[in-house]
Amino acid sequence: MLKSMRSLFLAGALAATALAGAQAATPEQMGEFAGKPNMGVLHLQANLGSFKSIDGKGRFDVSFTGTVLLANYSGKALQISGNVRKEYDDKGRLVYFGTGRIVASGEWRGLQWFGKDMHAVWYGSGVIRVAGEFDRNFKTGDYWYDIADEKQAFPATSVMTVYVPKPDFTGTTSAVPRERKKGGG
Repeated sequence: MLKSMRSLFLAGALAATALAGAQAATPEQMGEFAGKPNMGVLHLQANLGSFKSIDGKGRFDVSFTGTVLLANYSGKALQISGNVRKEYDDKGRLVYFGTGRIVASGEWRGLQWFGKDMHAVWYGSGVIRVAGEFDRNFKTGDYWYDIADEKQAFPATSVMTVYVPKPDFTGTTSAVPRERKKGGG
């Protein structure tokens, strides 16, 4: 009896671990962008570093210590919590500084962070450039799409461009071969 209980517990623990590795966007993380085409989820985490999202749209939820810059934002009112204060607001540019959380739900020309202790989830589409700095444990930060076990490290000596949604390089099987016609016209 004890052996079967232990086996049952172990099977449940393994199943929970497997499910914890998959991190598809929750309804809260998708917000009003749920069900829209060409959107994906990107998770970001860094103890020290920076990122810049360019021409993005969707819902970007970032917890941080440091500075967040937002350029040409249009959408729902920003949700700001924690000890975050507005430092600048002019010509379509906003700058926030402190420790807390900002949720942007709309479109932006640029959304940039630099500082420490950052955790972010972006459900949407666009381009983001990430750069990490080594922390005291020699870690630079990570990003991943749907599966936490497939984390990629932030580069420490350069900037890496990441696309959202995750590019699909598998090709298509629906290609139809066509005969080429000779001549130029």
